[in-house]
Order: sequence, then structure tokens, then C-alpha cells
Amino acid sequence: MRAVVKAAPGKGLELTEVPTPSVGARDVLIRVHNAGVCGTDLHIWEWDAWAAGRIRPPVVVGHEFAGAVVELGPEVAAEGIFAVGDLVTAEGHIVCGDCVPCRTGNGHLCVRTQIIGVDRDGAFADFIAMPASNVMKLNGIPTEVGAIMDPVGNGVHTALEGGDVTGATALVIGCGPIGCFATGVLRAAGAGLVLASDFNATRRVLATRMGAHRVLDPAHEDVVAIAHDLTEGLGVDLVCEMSGHPAGHATAFAAARPGGRVNMLGTPAETTEVDFARDVIFKGLTIYGVTGRRMYETWIQMRRLIGSGALDPMPVVTHRFPLERIAEAIGVIKDGTAGKVILEINT
Repeated sequence: MRAVVKAAPGKGLELTEVPTPSVGARDVLIRVHNAGVCGTDLHIWEWDAWAAGRIRPPVVVGHEFAGAVVELGPEVAAEGIFAVGDLVTAEGHIVCGDCVPCRTGNGHLCVRTQIIGVDRDGAFADFIAMPASNVMKLNGIPTEVGAIMDPVGNGVHTALEGGDVTGATALVIGCGPIGCFATGVLRAAGAGLVLASDFNATRRVLATRMGAHRVLDPAHEDVVAIAHDLTEGLGVDLVCEMSGHPAGHATAFAAARPGGRVNMLGTPAETTEVDFARDVIFKGLTIYGVTGRRMYETWIQMRRLIGSGALDPMPVVTHRFPLERIAEAIGVIKDGTAGKVILEINT
């Protein structure tokens, strides 16, 4: 089959032929229709410090996808849950089920997590084999949408962790695809005021399309002052910090109201200095680190939001490429001109 492979250390990826994966007793073989390209794939392409420390070539990359079931392992077939032809997506974190986090309902924090496209072969290929426990039927959701449910799920997790946001005031810092998805989730969940901040004009447009009441340019606007001005001087109930930048962290802590919440998904490339007494302790803030999607609470919330029509993530999609043009797909992400990028593999 065709596959995009990180064949060796160094920059780049290559499209090559590899064996079609075999199917174990508890596995499902899926013909990939669409796949989402994300920042992780850019890191792997660039072979930065994170990639060099984590990736063990050769590996098929790609961790966001949807497609059709073409083969079932014997135990899966006997259960009758899945059938050949089902359109499905899958949770890309494969967990052990045996560690303390897994056994206490926190599988997204599994200490033995393997991520497809990172730790094992992924989805930028004609076929992928997945454990049936990770596979979910799309139930009428198109595969183009199913292919980006992984990052949409990150947005759901970030926006909704901590409880009901009905009527809440919220600030999204960093309007990359996941920040834009979080913006849409907040609106779908009934937030009363959703502010979204990003330096990139394209991303501000996408955040507007996803329902932000007001988008802010931190290069020319005082985000903290505006957040306080629009909340009677109090600050917002919830900050979704998606940038991972120290300046974003400072803005998050300053913009949150006393007793507010900061949910942090952005991954820093450098250390942030925090005045914990002033910014966290005496403000009584709750800080939550977002890792992936809750398995499978987030997926249930997400499927219901999308399936009901309350959330449409497609306005964030700006580019589509065939598998053969993976270099162009990576390029538009690198130069900041893209929202969400989708590969059309077997459509």
C-alpha cells in the first residue's frame, strides 16, 4: 500500500510502498478515506528536538483519520459490533488498560500510551489497523469531518472541562485549528461571551467563522483590558490557553476572574515564569492541563454536538491535498496560511 513514512532521521517525509498491516484477533482494518494534517506532523517533518527524542524511524506518520472497515479480526467479527463497510474514525491514543490512570477512568493519561503516527504506524496510508476498542462508528458524520474529530476532541476537552459553560464568559488564546474548534464548542455549549485572540489575521477570520463574539489582535489591542472591560471589570470565567507561549500564559492568568479557570492545551517550547502568589493562589484559580481527549467521554460529547448540527467544524478547513502532495500540505501549515488541512486518500 501507499504510505507517507518517516524513513530516517532528518527533515522531510517520503511517499513509498509498505506492506498492508495485518489484522489481529481484536483489530479492525480500515481503508483510509481522509486524514488530517497537524502541527505534530510538521514537527516530525522538521525533525526538531521533540521529534528526534520521540520518533523511532521508520514509521508511517499521521494520527487523524476516518475511513471504511474492510476487515475484522475473528474476535471482533464474533461480537457483531462492527461490519465491513462501516464508516468509522478512531481514538489515536492506544492505552494499556492496566495502569492506575487507566483503571481510574483516566485512560487519556495512561503511562504506556502509544500514539499512532508517532509511536507506531499511523494513518497517512491506504490502510490502518486499529484495536476495535479505539474505533467508533461515524453514524452519518462524513469521513471528512471524522478525519478531524481527533483535534475537534481536543477543543471539546479544553472548552468543556470544568463543567457547564452556559452563559459563561470565555477567552480563547491562540486560534490555530484547535483554538477555533474550542471557540465553536463554547458557542455550541451556550457560552454568553466568547473572545478569541491571535496575532495571525487568517486565524482571526476562522475564529469569527466559528462564532467568536469578538476577535482580538494582541499586537494592537490590550487583550486583558478588553476582557475586563467586557466583564464589568471582573475578568472571564474561563480561559482556554492554546498558544503555549509565555505571553499567552501571562494573558490567561491576568484575564481570568478571581475564582476562574484556565484550561491549558498549548505546549510550551520554553519555560514560563509565573508569579503564583499574585496570579494563581490569591486569585483562587483552577488550572487544568489538557492531554488529548477523555476516553471516551469527550468522544461522546463531540459526536453528539456534531451529529446534532450544533457544532460544524468544517469552516476551519482551508486546504485539501491528495496523499502525493504531503509536502505542500506541510508547507501551508508551516507558513501560517492554513487553518485545518485534510488529505484526500481514498475518496
